[in-house]
Amino acid sequence: MIVQKETVIKTIQSHQGEFAEVKNPSYVYPPVEYYPLARPLKKVSELKAALMDMDGTTTTTEVLCIYSLEMMVRRMSGLFNTEQWQGVNHRKDLPYIIGNSTTKHVEYLLHKYGRLLNQNHIAQEFLLAAHWTLAHGMDEQRKAEVIHNLRKLNLNGVIGEIHKGITGEELIERYGSKITELSFAMQVNLGIDIYYETYHRILAKLKQGKSREVRLQVFGDAESDENLISPMPGIPFLIPLFKGWLGEEAGGMVNELFFEYEAATGKNLTIPQKQELAQKITEMGIAFEKQPVKLGLVTSSIFYEADIVIREVLGVMKTVIQRSSLSSARKEKILKAYEDYHNVYDAFVTATDSSEIRLKPHRDLYSIALHRAGLMPEDFDKVIGFEDSQSGTVAIRAAGIGCCIAVPFAETQSHDLSAATHILPGGVPEAVIDYNLFL
Repeated sequence: MIVQKETVIKTIQSHQGEFAEVKNPSYVYPPVEYYPLARPLKKVSELKAALMDMDGTTTTTEVLCIYSLEMMVRRMSGLFNTEQWQGVNHRKDLPYIIGNSTTKHVEYLLHKYGRLLNQNHIAQEFLLAAHWTLAHGMDEQRKAEVIHNLRKLNLNGVIGEIHKGITGEELIERYGSKITELSFAMQVNLGIDIYYETYHRILAKLKQGKSREVRLQVFGDAESDENLISPMPGIPFLIPLFKGWLGEEAGGMVNELFFEYEAATGKNLTIPQKQELAQKITEMGIAFEKQPVKLGLVTSSIFYEADIVIREVLGVMKTVIQRSSLSSARKEKILKAYEDYHNVYDAFVTATDSSEIRLKPHRDLYSIALHRAGLMPEDFDKVIGFEDSQSGTVAIRAAGIGCCIAVPFAETQSHDLSAATHILPGGVPEAVIDYNLFL
C-alpha cells in the first residue's frame, strides 16, 4: 500500500538496530535504499545452515575477475602496457570492484578512469565482444544483452552479419564509425559486454583444459602448477564436515587445516593443542553426521560463470579426498557427491536469479538462498554467513542473518567489514580452530 512519510518514519524508528544505505545502479529508481540489519550475533545455539559467497570465499576466482575488469579499461582506452597506464590501484580500487554487481564495478572504473577512454577503441572492442559473444558465447542472457545494446545503437544489421559469418575485423570496418557520442550509461553497457567477453573467453579456455594458456595470459607465467580455480583454505575440509560426510573420521582430516591455520595466523599449535582440537573436531563430525548443515552458495556472478567455477573447484576437492586417510567407504560417498554440486549445495544462487540487478549489497540473493534452503525467519539466528567483501557482509545482515563472518583475503583486506560480527584474517581455518564454528 502507499503510505505517507510520517508512517515510514514511525516504522523506521521502531527498529532499534543498524541500517545499511545501499546505492542502486544508475539506471534503477530510487538511487538509494535503506535496509534494517539483523541484530549481530557472536554465536549460534544451533547450526542449521551456512551460506557462503563464491569468489574469494569459496574459490580463488577473484584474480580472474579483476584481470577481466582491468582489461576492459585497457581495451576501451587502447592502453595495453603499464607504461601507458599502470592499471587498477589495488589499495584504492579493489574495495569498489570486488563483491558488488558487475554494473557497479564497471560504473566505478569508467567514472574514475573515464579520461583515458577512447571513442574509437570503445566502438571497436564492443564490436569484437559482440562478435565473439553471439558467435561463440554459451550464456543466452549475455547474448540477449549484446543484442539489446546493438539495437540501442541502431546496429540491428550487425546481428545478421555475425550469423552469416562476418569476421570481427570486417565488422569494425563496416560499422565502427557508426558508434558515436556515447553517453556514460551507454559506455557502461558496452563496458559490461567487453568485460564479460574477456572473462568468458578465459572460462571457455579453462573448460577446454587450456589452463597453461590462461596462466600466460593472466600472469605472464605459463609454468606455474597452481590451479587457476581452487578452493580457498579450509573449504575442502569445511564442506564435507558440514554435510556430515566425515563423521567420526573428521579428526583424521585436520593436518592440512592445521597447516593452513598456522600459515594464515602466524600461530604455532603445540602437539597437545592439536590432539585436543582433533578430538573436538571429531565430535563435530559425529554431530554433523547426525544433523547435517544445509549449505548455500550465493554469488554475484551469473549462472554460466558459477556453474563452470564450482565444477572446477569440486574437481580439485576430489583430489583432496582421494589422497586423504579417510576410509574407502567415506571416500566413495564423498567422491560420488562431488560429481554434481547439487548434492553439495541445498541452495545455489547466482546473479541470474536476480536478473543481474538487485545484487549484493542488496539482500535479495541471500534471501533467495534462505528460502531455497527451506529456512524461515524464526530460524535465521541458527544460520551463519561467510563473506570476503564489504557488500557481501552487508547483504548477509540485510537478509536477516546476524552471525556474519568476514573472511578477507589479500584483495579485500582494505574493505570496510564493520557489518560483520567476526572478522577473521585466518579465514575458515580460524573459524574452525579458534571459534568452534560459532557454536
